[in-house]
Parts: sequence; C-alpha cells; structure tokens
Amino acid sequence: MPTMRYATCLIIALVTLTACGRKGARSSDFDDATAAALATGAGATQLSNMPKVAHIAAFDIGHGLDRRDMIFGGVSTQFKVGDSILVSAKGIYLTAGDDVSARIRMKNATLDSTGAKAGAPDTSGFSYVGLRFASGAKWTKGSYQVELFLNGKFQVAKEFNYTPQ
Repeated sequence: MPTMRYATCLIIALVTLTACGRKGARSSDFDDATAAALATGAGATQLSNMPKVAHIAAFDIGHGLDRRDMIFGGVSTQFKVGDSILVSAKGIYLTAGDDVSARIRMKNATLDSTGAKAGAPDTSGFSYVGLRFASGAKWTKGSYQVELFLNGKFQVAKEFNYTPQ
C-alpha cells in the first residue's frame, strides 16, 4: 500500500506543478527587450519628449538652514516657544524667479505666510528655496500644517507639532 500512496502523492505534485507553471514574462525577457530598446535609442527619445513640469519635489522642516537653503541638524516635527520654523523646499524644473510661498495653518486658520524667489538650479537640475517662520504668542499647543505653493498653485503639505513651554 505505501507505493500506491506514494504514486498518488507524486501525481498530485505533478498536477500542481503543471497548473502553477510559468505565468508572465521572465526577467530575462524584460532584460532582452530593455536592452534592444536602449540599443536603438528608443528609451532616450521617449524620456526627452516627456514634458518638464516645474514642481516642488520635496520639502523638509527643521531648526537650521545652511547657505544652500537645505536643512542641517536634522529634520524636525517638534517646536516650542521661541523656535524658528525653517522650511527647505526642493524644486525641479524651476526657473530663476519662480515664486515659492508657504503658509502655516492650524485647522482652517492661516497663522503666517512667507515667500521667496527660486534661484538658478544646481548641476543636478534642482533648486532649493529656504523659507523662515517665527513662532508667535498667538500659537497654542497642537498640530500645525505647512503648505507649499509654486507660482500660486498648491504643491504639498506636512504637519508638525507645537508645544508652548
């Protein structure tokens, strides 16, 4: 009887393997197609034809900005009385003179806003813009939000916490 049980298990295993066989393309198929597209220059043509839309790619909030308007000393989401709230906005495809502005909100109330002009992009194509806020007496404990705008159009938002002490 053990051979009958063994044969049955073997048949079930073979049926399962056949049913779960190759589905979709193998990675080598993709690599061959990619290599062919790159060899003909098709990939580069498609990338160069893509529109280059100016936008804020990322931003950080912290306690310090360096001379290139990048956060140093680490990003932060905790602030207290007397702290400056500094924002480093990283934009791509910006042209010198584009208007980058930000506002700080709590719930539906805007507490402060500021703006600056973008400078020329660096060698990688990115522009960094530093924005500075000072916490005020009207601020209360809670969660606040920084919203960034590029030429008046909303881009991105982040939250931070404020604790008066």
